[in-house]
Amino acid sequence: MSHPEQLHLVLPNETVSRLDLAYTPLHWPSSDTFPEYGGFSIQEPWEGYKGKKWYTADREPYDRLQKLLVPHHEQWIEAECVAALVPDAGGHNFSMLVNGVTLSSSLYESPQLQKLMRQRKMRFLVTTCKTRISGGGTLPDGRKRGYGIAFDVEALREVDAIKRQRNKEKSQLFRVFVYPIIAELAKKKLFGLFGYRCFKCGSPHSLEIDHHIPIVLGGHLVPGNLVALCSNCNNRKSDSPPVAFYSAQELDRLRPLLAGQESIFSFVFDMEKWEADREGYLLSLGIEPILASELLNNPDHRFYIPPRTEQTEGVTITVDNDIIMRALQEFISQKKVAP
Repeated sequence: MSHPEQLHLVLPNETVSRLDLAYTPLHWPSSDTFPEYGGFSIQEPWEGYKGKKWYTADREPYDRLQKLLVPHHEQWIEAECVAALVPDAGGHNFSMLVNGVTLSSSLYESPQLQKLMRQRKMRFLVTTCKTRISGGGTLPDGRKRGYGIAFDVEALREVDAIKRQRNKEKSQLFRVFVYPIIAELAKKKLFGLFGYRCFKCGSPHSLEIDHHIPIVLGGHLVPGNLVALCSNCNNRKSDSPPVAFYSAQELDRLRPLLAGQESIFSFVFDMEKWEADREGYLLSLGIEPILASELLNNPDHRFYIPPRTEQTEGVTITVDNDIIMRALQEFISQKKVAP
């Protein structure tokens, strides 16, 4: 609802930088229309609350919001900003932060967000979203007006879309290797950068390739964003930003390992050498002779490469040009004598 005294305000976008995330989230809305998929309110306690023991606790969110909106908190505003939704350790509750200010430490006021949490679609996700703050100023009877806060979490409903994106990126990353056995060799080289151990805990078991910057925070499965983690650490990290999972020392050790990945994935499949000598080409890539022989000759091997399909002989058609020319001349002559 518009109001003659209403102030339209765009707060500085500091949330991403304060979280040390140097990118724009994939789910940042492209439309100018603001969809309200979640929200809650912050009310200033009235004078009658002052005698109650919960007055101070109730007042804190309102004071934090005023601090954020200085010098505009005395006006009726409608402010747009970027907020971060940060889960607690158990993934059962979310806090909302705007430019480093915690507006709510428990978003129980939002039934839409609670529904997503119950469906376990948002557990452990740290994400940013477009947010609108409306309210403030003084009511005609002198009371302070509270604030309504709405935020957009629509893209987080698309968990299946995120899975599809992961699968698509995995396919694109390993497409250059043409055959699965060569892609497997590239994985081993990547794990070799990490000493064939989980970067976080050092376990040599159940190694997986992790998005360093998670896909929900704008990261992609590309060289420079790949980390070897065991399945346990990968599950623990989930969609947390790197600074929330690794120590500063670990991040320092990780930088050269991220920088050294480009050479592994700059592979170019040499079709000419492959067609000339398949087994020799596999050996040149570092595949063991016994394995190379198995790949080309054992149909039961999981990476079996079938022999090339010979081109089938087609039907050969020959054309007699003299016959065509005589038929054409005859056709022209008939046209000339036609009435």
